[in-house]
Amino acid sequence: MLTVVGDLVADIIVLGGDTLARGTDNPAAVRLTRGGSAANVAAAAAARHPVRFIGRVGDDSLGETLTREMTDAGVDVRVQRAGRTGAIVVLVDGEGERTMITDRGAAAELEAIEPAWFDDSRWVHFPLYGFADSASRAVLMQAVHLLRGRGIPISLDLSSVATMADLGADLLVELVSTIAPDVVFANSDEATLASELGCAPPGVYVVKRGGDPVEVTWQGAMTAVPIERAPAVLDSTGAGDAFAAGYLAAALAGADPVAAARAGGDLALRALRRPGALRS
Repeated sequence: MLTVVGDLVADIIVLGGDTLARGTDNPAAVRLTRGGSAANVAAAAAARHPVRFIGRVGDDSLGETLTREMTDAGVDVRVQRAGRTGAIVVLVDGEGERTMITDRGAAAELEAIEPAWFDDSRWVHFPLYGFADSASRAVLMQAVHLLRGRGIPISLDLSSVATMADLGADLLVELVSTIAPDVVFANSDEATLASELGCAPPGVYVVKRGGDPVEVTWQGAMTAVPIERAPAVLDSTGAGDAFAAGYLAAALAGADPVAAARAGGDLALRALRRPGALRS
């Protein structure tokens, strides 16, 4: 079982978000989809490996809808229910790049996780977003200690330069050192900032560089893994999460980090060709 812990929120995708005129109407293509980095990883991995999602949504109709959609995608969903479900407005420009306006809502209020929810887990994945708020950070660190006691591998996605900067160098370095993830995922901007902040991830370090080869550092050496370039990018939302899903499903099936990175690149390519994150 691959277990993913973090956010399940609504994504409001606005295609053409780079042409907005202030103070007037702006016609655009708008899509309401399931979002949240952890939920994206879980849903994208579900067709490839048994997967469980752990998180917190609001005690509202939106939370019920998002939870049902995850279950319909084949995910074993374990959620706390209280408060208001979060949402993210995603402004997508003409090149598929996105700017996000985030309100994590109930996801930022995660409380102590039932230890039994980690039963049967062979790997647990955490996006950094969940460590942004002090309360949920404490809960996730408790989970990390439990998982380490059980000998379960852990992966961490650095997720966002804004989240990394808000945490600051000292806290980020402390978190990564304490978690000691077996695999760390980053994009090129996140990897650059991690280096500037003095954060040197242990274990396998996977750096995604858009259409350029993925850099996989393991066993003391770096391997550049070529990936197929998307001929046209509709929306990059969730592409990094799809990469993590493909990588982790392949790793759990026995692939080494280089082969797993190839699998991640293949799944990320699918995400670039559709609005919003992959559903399965």
